[in-house]
Amino acid sequence: MYLSYLLVDTGGNPDRPRPGRRWIGNAYNIHRRLSMAFPRYEALISDPDCLQPFNPSMLENRPFLYRLDNNVSGDGQRAVIIVQSTLKPNWEWCFHNAPDFLAAPPVLKLYNPDFLAGEKLRFRIKVNPTVKTKNYKTKDETLAEKEKPSKRLALTWDTDSDPETAVNAWFARKTETSGFRLIQSKLILLSWVYGSKMKEEKGQIEEGKVLHHGMKFRSALLEGCLEVTDPDAFLKSLADGIGSAKSMGFGLLSVVRQ
Repeated sequence: MYLSYLLVDTGGNPDRPRPGRRWIGNAYNIHRRLSMAFPRYEALISDPDCLQPFNPSMLENRPFLYRLDNNVSGDGQRAVIIVQSTLKPNWEWCFHNAPDFLAAPPVLKLYNPDFLAGEKLRFRIKVNPTVKTKNYKTKDETLAEKEKPSKRLALTWDTDSDPETAVNAWFARKTETSGFRLIQSKLILLSWVYGSKMKEEKGQIEEGKVLHHGMKFRSALLEGCLEVTDPDAFLKSLADGIGSAKSMGFGLLSVVRQ
């Protein structure tokens, strides 16, 4: 695998253009741009300067995880995107037509971790805590409860609980078969991640008006300690990520030895 570190130019002057800050304000646009680091060979030959409009067909099957790390207050004064990929990314092609997004050249290194059972590690992960349920309102009031399709909704908690307890309980359940056990987990930041993309379905683009589909995801940044119990399963969890909405920047588990 490969790990990349992208330092985003968020800009310090609100009176001057800040394209990097605008870019990371839309999770969908982050994923779309990062996907461009994995172009097909034909795209490199036909469009070496990456000037053609975005088209998913010009990209390879691109399994990658990423996380936007900024300061805990979330104001974006410091922003780094960590990308973990199975393919070697081509960052030069990816940002050739968007040079103002980054404050420094990307840093790329090989990542082939190896762990032993019983090894203790510190971790950081941003997760999208959700639950699947049929308990939601629908426009079709005649639809019986059992006929409803399951829907993924943001995690909530009772008034006699609190966010940290609820999120940590959800994370503990989510990682039961992930090859490790939690020793300690702390909720660092609970927030929302937003995104939007242009509607492309038939009949959704009005004449003279561009419509966008808004997206909103519950976000929980967790840090703590874990113990590896099954090295093979743990490595798979690192490679696959944990939880849902991975294309929106969730699920990347970062670990360091204590």
